[in-house]
Amino acid sequence: MSEKTLKTLVGALVVVAGLWAVAALFSSQGDGRGNAAGDIATFFDDISEVSVTSVRMNGPDYNSELSGGVDDWAVNGYQADSAAVFRFWAAMLTLDVGDLVASNPDNHDRMGVSAAAGWSIEFDLGDATKTMLVGATGPRPSTNYVRLPDEDAVYILEGDLRTHIRRLPNEWRSKTVARVDTAAVTRVEIQRDTDEYTLVRRDSLWTFDDGSETNSSAVNGVLSELANLLAVGFLEEGDSLAVMDQGAITTAYDQSGNVLAIVTIGTGDSDRWARSAGDEVIYRIGLYRVDRIAPKLGSIEPSS
Repeated sequence: MSEKTLKTLVGALVVVAGLWAVAALFSSQGDGRGNAAGDIATFFDDISEVSVTSVRMNGPDYNSELSGGVDDWAVNGYQADSAAVFRFWAAMLTLDVGDLVASNPDNHDRMGVSAAAGWSIEFDLGDATKTMLVGATGPRPSTNYVRLPDEDAVYILEGDLRTHIRRLPNEWRSKTVARVDTAAVTRVEIQRDTDEYTLVRRDSLWTFDDGSETNSSAVNGVLSELANLLAVGFLEEGDSLAVMDQGAITTAYDQSGNVLAIVTIGTGDSDRWARSAGDEVIYRIGLYRVDRIAPKLGSIEPSS
């Protein structure tokens, strides 16, 4: 065998060995389910928005509880934000318990899965409850360390459950102050500071009550906010907003004179408090939205 042929064969063997090593590496990473066994391997199999009646997410500093059911979730007794709830249940469908990474309880604190330092998530399914401890971020993006409360074994959870369970309670809550089908709105009464006026829809044209012309852009702003008035937060205990001082009120009616929405807004130079009739929650809205849903009279009059 010539020296050239021998070098070619050796080179080919090196390439094959390299390919085998790479394949073995990816195989060892696998889909993350190689070592999972027992209850934790099937923990999420029967968990869905349909099967679960409540979810408790407990941490060292605050707790959140989702309760209710499909299309009617609440968080800590308040209406939940449907988008946040949707993202949570979508994430549940992607979670997989992966490899065993520790079995010695001395590692629990370091991995954030000790009973004292870690977070827990509990799912109520009829007569049964499933609980998992969720610890620190794992060795790869979108992974966490997890274990069951009565077991020492720690596993990698594929999927970023930690982001959802650590969400602040108010971040779960709905920030919708008012939502009206504006196609049904035919009359809007607005009080803002010392201004008081009425807008009336005549066919597709909005005018003042006496038939005079309005600023169509400003009227569209009112209707847009009535369709989906969103808050930036909620009135908290000790908040500096003047709760008792009313600065504006907008009332929307349909053709039959039925009240579709009443939004009351407080006074202030920046954020204001706001509440909607029938809703006990007091919200915080930005001044920009105040100027749109309850414009001053000068803003609603046509530009000269």
